Amino acid sequence: MPLKRPILPQCTLVNIKIFNKKEGLGLQSKRNRTIYFLTLWPKPKDMGILKLKEKTAKTLAILGSILFIAAVVLFFMPVEIPHKTAFPVLTAAIFSIWLCPWQMTLAFTFSAVGDYFGYSGEFLYQMGAFAVAHIMFIAYFIERYFKKVEHDRKLTGRAKGYLAIVIFCTAALLATAFIKVVPGAEPGLIRTGVSIYTCLISLMMLSALLQRSSLYALGAVLFVFSDFIIAWCMFVGPVPHSRLMIMIPYYAAQWILFIRSTPLRIAPEMRILRF
Repeated sequence: MPLKRPILPQCTLVNIKIFNKKEGLGLQSKRNRTIYFLTLWPKPKDMGILKLKEKTAKTLAILGSILFIAAVVLFFMPVEIPHKTAFPVLTAAIFSIWLCPWQMTLAFTFSAVGDYFGYSGEFLYQMGAFAVAHIMFIAYFIERYFKKVEHDRKLTGRAKGYLAIVIFCTAALLATAFIKVVPGAEPGLIRTGVSIYTCLISLMMLSALLQRSSLYALGAVLFVFSDFIIAWCMFVGPVPHSRLMIMIPYYAAQWILFIRSTPLRIAPEMRILRF
């Protein structure tokens, strides 16, 4: 389809240049200094450490998702394979090298390391690896917030209400964890680690909920739910069907965070979480 010529006010001269490398083609009138932006090509997405063409990246994201799901199916099969818990997220970590920002690559990598230690029964190492993963998630969400969200956010009444809900949910999570879960942890290093981890995962959820993205929000909430069930089983009491309630939300969370940070868009996002 041929591009239509833009309608500009009469002026003596028009300069063509690219502004901020993200707006498309900018036409600036020397007469009134007005800048008109034409989106003639999409801005390349923030992709991985190893750059790919967008079409190739989308194909790779689909392949990575298929292998991720296959690894999840393998985990639930009654087949004894050492450390198979880590296979799905390790798959996401490998594909994210080409598809995702570097912070997300490190987040998936340390998550896979955490799964490895979790299978080995090394709780402290597992918690430490996931703590680093959450720091990477937080770093990405904060950078993305100031690059893509803050500059066009208007603090409307709806926005204020949404922010109040986000802050309330995060505070409720912290309060529940420190009242019900943390006291049940063994005093000393474990209790200190659980306290720090609780703050980190709460901050991760808060930063994800501020992304104006329903998928990032859903992924973070599922991640928190999975970890909350783990903590409850360890420090409070048993939960029925805990294995399914832990692993299904966890793998769903990791896949959602992975696929959302790639160039692939599987469907238009819901706007109920956009403010």
